[in-house]
Amino acid sequence: MKLRRNAKDDVALPERIAALQAAIDRAAERLDGEAVAFGQHVVEKSNGRLRHGTEHTLVAMLGATGAGKSSLTNALAGSDIATTGVRRPTTSSTLACVWGDDDATDLLDWLEVQNRHMNGSDERFDGLVVLDVPDHDSVRVEHRLEMERIAEHADMMVWVTDAEKYADAALHRYLRELKGHGAVMVMVLNKIDGLSEDDRRGVVADLRRLLVDDGIDDGRVLALSASTGEGVDQLQGVLTEAVDLKEAIVQRLEADVATAASELLAQTGEETGHEITGKMRAQLAHDLAGAAGVDAVTDAVSRAHRRDAAAATGWPFTRWIGKLRPHPLRKLHLDEGTGGRTSLPEASGAQKARAEAAIRNVADEATATMSEPWPTIVRNAAMPPPDRLADELDQAVGDAVRDHRSRSPRWWSVVGVLQVLLAVAALVGLVWLIAIGVVAWLQLPDLPTPSVRGIPVPTGLLVIGAVVGWLVAVIARRFAAIGAKRAARKAKKHAADSVESVAEEMVIKPIEAELATRNELVTLLTKAGGRLEPTS
Repeated sequence: MKLRRNAKDDVALPERIAALQAAIDRAAERLDGEAVAFGQHVVEKSNGRLRHGTEHTLVAMLGATGAGKSSLTNALAGSDIATTGVRRPTTSSTLACVWGDDDATDLLDWLEVQNRHMNGSDERFDGLVVLDVPDHDSVRVEHRLEMERIAEHADMMVWVTDAEKYADAALHRYLRELKGHGAVMVMVLNKIDGLSEDDRRGVVADLRRLLVDDGIDDGRVLALSASTGEGVDQLQGVLTEAVDLKEAIVQRLEADVATAASELLAQTGEETGHEITGKMRAQLAHDLAGAAGVDAVTDAVSRAHRRDAAAATGWPFTRWIGKLRPHPLRKLHLDEGTGGRTSLPEASGAQKARAEAAIRNVADEATATMSEPWPTIVRNAAMPPPDRLADELDQAVGDAVRDHRSRSPRWWSVVGVLQVLLAVAALVGLVWLIAIGVVAWLQLPDLPTPSVRGIPVPTGLLVIGAVVGWLVAVIARRFAAIGAKRAARKAKKHAADSVESVAEEMVIKPIEAELATRNELVTLLTKAGGRLEPTS
């Protein structure tokens, strides 16, 4: 038999089962364990039933004590095969009545049904297996468990009741758990021979109302009498149609798979398309940059640029003074040739709280329309271990500064050479003047002292070398300040980009992975037939 496709959404049963299995694999460790375990059970049960083929249709006769299940089984079989009445007030084990020549041994072994009656060939029922099971209201726990087990594995369920027990709470507790299974359920109102026509109609109408209340809108209700045979032909017709079409197995398994998928979908929701916006990314990167000490690094880069500029362009006789102070980047373990963790101050409690709040905000905004457990799942995925996040941010900022340190501007070298020449001129002038003074003090012949426009050359060299050198240093300092701002902006951008990469890797990607998993779950569970109950 070809496992038909559902006319509504054109999804074959094997594809539904595969979709449910794939959803279970993704739901494990995320959704409620009982719902996941139930879904896995449905998959295994469905695959087990399909492995035994579709040649036989399993019909379970279910009902309360004294409702007439065994009598109805005998009426269908045309012989007294099921012990009834005072000889056996309750069915203690499942009896299988098999029609047709096809061997049902493997199927019944799988079902663990030992009591079997071969009813021979009947073209109406060939392939039918009627299962007379223990009563659902038995005082024996093992009887109720056997009834539930067979009902769960049957392709079609015939619930037998009567005018006295059709509203029984135990019966409808079972029926409420079978919402969505109306296509493979038949409600039999037995013993109608003891009711008037008006009472029959009234009881049937009330039973249909109760079925709707139980969530079974498409349940069939048949009124008959197993003892007199009245109306039994209606049930025979239903079973004949089920055997001919061989759709009961598909309808039952589709309903089971849809039920399991719906339970998981109730924890997932149906809406998809959630994503992290650019604004959310930018805000997260900004807040993490604050916790990573990017401002402190920017300030250090600026001060380092000015210090290095002064060392290269300052007056040679005083530039050494600046070198006595620790280098701003070396102090933070950010200068060239270093690696590993920086010496940036540890983030304050306020900065850490701000970073954690930023991560929670992104997760909460991404799951704003979702119900639990998804906000918690996404939030947990987004929140990396604090120490690891701090290490990754520190490493990212440190590498960004080290890898993108600007080279010394060429004008520093030009000014540096000029400053050396000016210093030499000043030194020559000073030495010359000292020599002139010493010669005069010793009353030796005067040293030749040329002049330019009346200004002695040694005096001019000293004054020009000192004054111009000082002016050049001042001007160079101004230009260095401009360069320091530019270097700081560049360092801040590289550091911010690195922080954004860390945020993407450690926060955004885990969130997006969970959102993608949820979207896959919705798609798979919908494909499996899952539906959400409408909200009033």
